[in-house]
Amino acid sequence: MKRRKKNPFEIFGLTPKLVAELPDEVLFKLIKSIYRVLQLVYHPDKGGDPRKALELNLAFESLNYEKDPEAFRAYKKAYVERLSRKTLWKEIEELESQNRKLTYLLELLKERFWQYLCLGSNLDQEPFRRGFALKVSLIDVVSQLNYGQFTPLRRRDIFYKEVWLWKDNLALRKKGKKDVFERVKSYVVLGTIKREHFSPWPFLSRDFKEEQMFLKDYMKRETFIKEALFFLTPELKPNHYLFVYPQGSKDLVYLEGLITKVEEFSAVDFLTLWNKAEDILFPGSQSEGLKEGLPEDS
Repeated sequence: MKRRKKNPFEIFGLTPKLVAELPDEVLFKLIKSIYRVLQLVYHPDKGGDPRKALELNLAFESLNYEKDPEAFRAYKKAYVERLSRKTLWKEIEELESQNRKLTYLLELLKERFWQYLCLGSNLDQEPFRRGFALKVSLIDVVSQLNYGQFTPLRRRDIFYKEVWLWKDNLALRKKGKKDVFERVKSYVVLGTIKREHFSPWPFLSRDFKEEQMFLKDYMKRETFIKEALFFLTPELKPNHYLFVYPQGSKDLVYLEGLITKVEEFSAVDFLTLWNKAEDILFPGSQSEGLKEGLPEDS
């Protein structure tokens, strides 16, 4: 390994910080004083180390400001730059250490937040306390993306959904023009993400059929925590994606759709529909179910 050549300032025991702070003339006077003292210590005639005495002589000649001020400034500049590099590397190491710590805390915080979300108390409970259920109108954006090109314009209403929400994670779901609602007894609303803030398409699971790619309406829990959790909000608003985590979803987070409208309805209306609804084994891929019922263009 090649040894680094010492800067003359280093031989005199001066730190880069001190060299940077002192004016040239003052710095040279300090070097001259140090040189005289060290020569008395290392002079061969007084039993000193001849190699050290030679090193001091050469270093002083290199820094002789009176003879060659330009060489003095060149050595000074190089030595001060070493301070900058050392300081920079030290700052980088400190920042990397802080980043590792913050990354760990962020991942821990995400996991704790996810555990809180799974409790199912993420929505504003005030409408429920006032005796109102929430009707959320949505567009099934995943099905629309998968099958929109195959569907006549007059039948685009099949991509619309209704989700009615009530307390204790009870929900009703209906797709298209179906008359009967689906009854879901553990429908955990994680929250919503504004459309402009997050694009879910790269993170959704996918399937290849007949040489075509079809997006699923869900993503893995780990993916959602890593990529989407940061953007999540408890607000139910139009132009927001609705994400849910039904019980039994096997660590899958579902993209229910893009909200178009949120309305309040009497709890009596909800209970009336609830009693007429059908139980389903949700979750299940809405897109796959839709494909079977796609209308033929005639």
